[in-house]
Amino acid sequence: MAAAGGGTGALNKEEKYDRQLRLWGDHGQEALEAARVCLINASATGTEILKNLVLPGIGSFTIVDGRAVAGEDVGNNFFLTKNSIGKSRAQAATELLQELNSDVSGNFVEEVITTLHVSIML
Repeated sequence: MAAAGGGTGALNKEEKYDRQLRLWGDHGQEALEAARVCLINASATGTEILKNLVLPGIGSFTIVDGRAVAGEDVGNNFFLTKNSIGKSRAQAATELLQELNSDVSGNFVEEVITTLHVSIML
């Protein structure tokens, strides 16, 4: 749903995000669009939650997962298909999630997380 021509981007954005604009207003949508999310492991639950953030227009997301898609992943995870088997779970999930909303930036990192060190930046 890209804007066609100059000056129509705001109108398309208002139409595209009408439901959430009515729910939380312009300031809420701006906060959502500024948000960045990192999902560690592209599990079925994690990708479903991420889908619920991508659809209303979260700013960007990154999926970190070093595993390849297995058969059981396809049965559990809506965002993985039989064609994904053997490919990176992070890449496959990122590509399919990005198809949901072209306004959202998605990235992936193919890395297995064994130890998590968290630092919060404000």
